[in-house]
Amino acid sequence: MPFYHHPRNFTPLLKAAERKAVKNGLHHCIFTSRFDRYVGDWNNDLKQGNIFRDSIKNFLRCFTGKGLFLTYTGKLYEGDWFKGFRHGYGTLSNKLLNGTYNLEYRGEWVRGKPEGAGWRYYENGNVYFGFWRRGQRHGYGKMWYADGTFYVGYWNMSKKEGLGMFVQVNGNRYEGNWHHDKKNGIGRFYHLHTGQLQEGCWQDNVCVMSKMSDIEIRQFCYFPSEYPIPPETLLESKKILEDSEFWLKQQIGNIDNKLKICIDKM
Repeated sequence: MPFYHHPRNFTPLLKAAERKAVKNGLHHCIFTSRFDRYVGDWNNDLKQGNIFRDSIKNFLRCFTGKGLFLTYTGKLYEGDWFKGFRHGYGTLSNKLLNGTYNLEYRGEWVRGKPEGAGWRYYENGNVYFGFWRRGQRHGYGKMWYADGTFYVGYWNMSKKEGLGMFVQVNGNRYEGNWHHDKKNGIGRFYHLHTGQLQEGCWQDNVCVMSKMSDIEIRQFCYFPSEYPIPPETLLESKKILEDSEFWLKQQIGNIDNKLKICIDKM
């Protein structure tokens, strides 16, 4: 009577079941002790043995494709995933007490942070649309503030930097250079409520030198000046400014070389 020989290519039932348990495609899973939930695509589950022996970081790498991720705190992300990161296009929302969701961000993501073009809705009512980098406003963008003001221009890590325009509630606006979230450099300020244009140089939101002139629509403004600004008749005005006590104090060190060159061009 022949004896049964164990085949060389025999696969234990435990290993076979383990292979079938590898997640690929659409699955629904509650995977943390906090009951955070993920519904979406999986790609080649990376777990080895019992899933609870793996770290959460390694387990999250399974998320690749499109999916929905809801935390116990009410944060809801819907969109693209890549190896456990929000990566691609997606929306982030917050759950309200009445069960509805309030949109926080929609746009492009790179490795878990907003990067690329996207909309951001802040809790205080501000709204931003533009470019992002590593979760910060960076590049060209527009900001609608809750108090009715508006800024359009360039940003550097969430601070106004470079050329930009800021419009006040009353319509007055500044167009020019910004540095570290403040007016710095050459710029123009349109006093549209009185009908004047102020051209000059700014340092930390303060105009240190300017020239005033009337704009063509002065007579249609809300509070136009009673008389037009007369033409300049002062001789050697630049020399008088340079000899003034104010100017001498500024030259001590409050104005850097770049700003001094800017003023000299006026």
